[in-house]
Amino acid sequence: MSTFVKNIERITGDIGILASFLLVPLVLATTYEVVARYAFEAPTVWAYEVGYVLTGSHFLLGMAYTLQKGQFIRIDIFSQSMSSKMRALIDLIGYSVVFPLMIWISYGLLGHLIAGFMKGERSGQSALNMPVWPFRVVFMVAFVLLALQVLAEIIKSLKQYKELKK
Repeated sequence: MSTFVKNIERITGDIGILASFLLVPLVLATTYEVVARYAFEAPTVWAYEVGYVLTGSHFLLGMAYTLQKGQFIRIDIFSQSMSSKMRALIDLIGYSVVFPLMIWISYGLLGHLIAGFMKGERSGQSALNMPVWPFRVVFMVAFVLLALQVLAEIIKSLKQYKELKK
């Protein structure tokens, strides 16, 4: 496998593992909120918003890692009857269609991030009313990382197709 693909997959793996650690503050914040609300009748103004930001960040930053590990949903009922060469070709075509879409989404998210930062946009989801730009950074980074992983999958599928074609 090329050094380029290995580097992408190392970055994807590192960020995916780091994203898994977002579950710790999520669980702590949710537990604190439940105890404060029901045991002390003193709900927080921050737990809801922190919870959905951490959940979203965990999900988004895990997308590329999930793709790298081959854990996205596939319709195996169709592909299991195909040859390895045909499956590699379908993967190559599919990833080649998805890659420009990931680039387009990443570019659009950059504009959305800049606009939110320049306006000082805030969430309006709770009394905490967090600024939205940090979450938009996560959003954009997640889709750039997914685009890079899709590119790595294109390279791997192309290599596999070429090897099976011989």
